Amino acid sequence: MMKFAIMTAALLVAGMISPAFADCDVHKADEDKQAKCAEKCDDEYLSRKMNYGANQAEVIANKKACDAACGCPQNTKE
Repeated sequence: MMKFAIMTAALLVAGMISPAFADCDVHKADEDKQAKCAEKCDDEYLSRKMNYGANQAEVIANKKACDAACGCPQNTKE
C-alpha cells in the first residue's frame, strides 16, 4: 500500500509540473502543441509579409494577436 501511495504521489507531481515546460520554440513543433500553434503563426506571418501589397502594420498586428492566442506573446518582437 505504501508503494502505491508513493507512486501515485510521484505521478501526480509529474502531471502538475509537465505543463510548466510547454515551449514556444517553433523548432520543437513536432512534440509540443503550443509550439505547433506558434509555428502556424510564424508561417502565416512570413507568407503575408512577403506579399507586395500587404499592409505591414496589419500583418504585424495579426502576428501579435496570433502569438497571444497561442500563449506565446514573447515570440512577437516590437
